Amino acid sequence: MTESLLFQPPHRSGLIFQIVLILALLALGIFGLWQSARAPIGPGFLLYLIPILLAGIFLPLIVYRTYALWRASYLLERDGIYLRWGLREEIIPMDAVIWVRSSQELGISIPRPWLSWPGAVLGVRKLPDGKRIEYLAANSSQLILIATGDDLYAISPTNDEEFMLAYQRFAELGSLTPLTPRSSYPANLLRQVWASPAARYLLFAGFLVALILLVLVSLNVPSNLTISLGFNLDGTPSEPVPSVFLLLLPLLNGIFYFTNLLFGLYLFRAPDRQILAYLLWGSGLFTGFLFTVAAVLILRAS
Repeated sequence: MTESLLFQPPHRSGLIFQIVLILALLALGIFGLWQSARAPIGPGFLLYLIPILLAGIFLPLIVYRTYALWRASYLLERDGIYLRWGLREEIIPMDAVIWVRSSQELGISIPRPWLSWPGAVLGVRKLPDGKRIEYLAANSSQLILIATGDDLYAISPTNDEEFMLAYQRFAELGSLTPLTPRSSYPANLLRQVWASPAARYLLFAGFLVALILLVLVSLNVPSNLTISLGFNLDGTPSEPVPSVFLLLLPLLNGIFYFTNLLFGLYLFRAPDRQILAYLLWGSGLFTGFLFTVAAVLILRAS
């Protein structure tokens, strides 16, 4: 018999939905940047900052959940079950599993996560009997529930019937080498990063520089109708362009910062690759410094 079987959640609809959300948030953020550049300082200017703020808050979350869905898997073997969803990992020894059933078999209505959408049915809720249920699923229509003591895990393998049959076969065979239970949460990784002074200072400094750049550009763009983004061969400023183009600097810097942040977190998980994470976060800080210097020089020349 096969030693292990790999199952995955349904990807297509969730990926499409979340990619559309990412594009919509990008469009919303760009709209806010464009309108805030044209608005005078006042209530209207502050109002146009709201779409930028919403995009900045939710875009990293949705990008992470899209990545997590793409990498999600449920590995079933004779010695236990591995549940992986992004940075969340759970190893359940086979002898710790009490039962595995579909949500329809349970016969009761179970609460859904507070913040979920197609492709990201994630979160923890409490059942009426006090048990804890954690969702690691792409949809809530065909859930498989795994019971372990006082905890339940709700997953959504593409072929739920095959998953159930495979579990029954492995459970009947019995475990030869019981797995060591392990729970890994994204918050654990963030705590490890925060415990490192070098990582903490690099990330905080990079965020501070990005914030300074955004404030600098936002305060100066409305008072400058045009700017020069370069110089001619004789040293004179080039043909002026609308000052809204200056908002590309904090936008690009924000993209670099969050990309380096997320990829650095991925690398930081392995001790032998943490130096690469530090290099990424350091490059994000240096890039923000260069963008800020460029913004100051452009504003002085305009």
